[in-house]
Amino acid sequence: MSKSRFEMMKIIKKDLINEFDEKFNKGDIVLFKDINNMLKYNKLFSVLPNVTRVKDLIKFLVENRILIPFEHQLSKNKSTTKYSFREIHKYKTPLKLRGKSFLSHYTAMYLHNLTENVPKNVYTNQEQSKKPSNKNYNLQQKNIDRAFSKPMRKTNNIAFFDNFSAYMLNGKNTERMGVTEIEVDGELLPVTDIERSLLDVSIRPGYGGGVEEILKAFTNAKGKISINRLLAYLRKMDYIYPYHQVLGFYLEKAGYKESQLKLLESMDIEYKFYLNYNMKNPSFSKRWKLYYPQHL
Repeated sequence: MSKSRFEMMKIIKKDLINEFDEKFNKGDIVLFKDINNMLKYNKLFSVLPNVTRVKDLIKFLVENRILIPFEHQLSKNKSTTKYSFREIHKYKTPLKLRGKSFLSHYTAMYLHNLTENVPKNVYTNQEQSKKPSNKNYNLQQKNIDRAFSKPMRKTNNIAFFDNFSAYMLNGKNTERMGVTEIEVDGELLPVTDIERSLLDVSIRPGYGGGVEEILKAFTNAKGKISINRLLAYLRKMDYIYPYHQVLGFYLEKAGYKESQLKLLESMDIEYKFYLNYNMKNPSFSKRWKLYYPQHL
């Protein structure tokens, strides 16, 4: 009697696993097409019955903990199951989901020791393609008020793992400005430097643990950051909104030198702006023309 495809997989289990060990590193993302190609073109798999399907092989590999499944939500209405080889690494695995991505926002804050909290989620950034400058945009106060009266928009591109979720962001194209490397568990991983990290979370506080946590990060960064570099990054980002007012507010609240605050104050402070989105009954800083939560 001929053996079933699953019985044959058990017989060649050791060789099958060796094939995957040679092709993939721990934490690599294994795609459906990768397994399909191995099933089609690798001689080892030719001993399996012709009825063997990719999903049969995936089932066998998952049961033997060679592949670890997780859900990747690509958009609000679309998700798919993906697989990591042998293990899920909190930082490395999310980075492998998208080419040229780097760790950012709250994750970068944590890796630079700017927060005492251990963020539950991981944030990675992959830059968009280059777009035209915003210099000709006619900014109006009513448009600012409308935009910040609503909750902050958040990405729907999320990978869900057992113990954490990875939020995959698409930031402005800066040619990876401020992206450096940091050693995590013996491996160098790409991450935004301190100045870029503080800038990113100031712009998107929902990805930085909230404004209270961001203020603590500015306090913890005293003596570690270059205000000139921070401003150079801000100028290169070429944002429509006056985020220098946000930075000035944080620096003042965190107790930075008056000479450092003057660098931001010398920039145009024309519009009333907001520290956070969707605030109720905020206080107002006359110096920075900035609305902020009363408790801050």
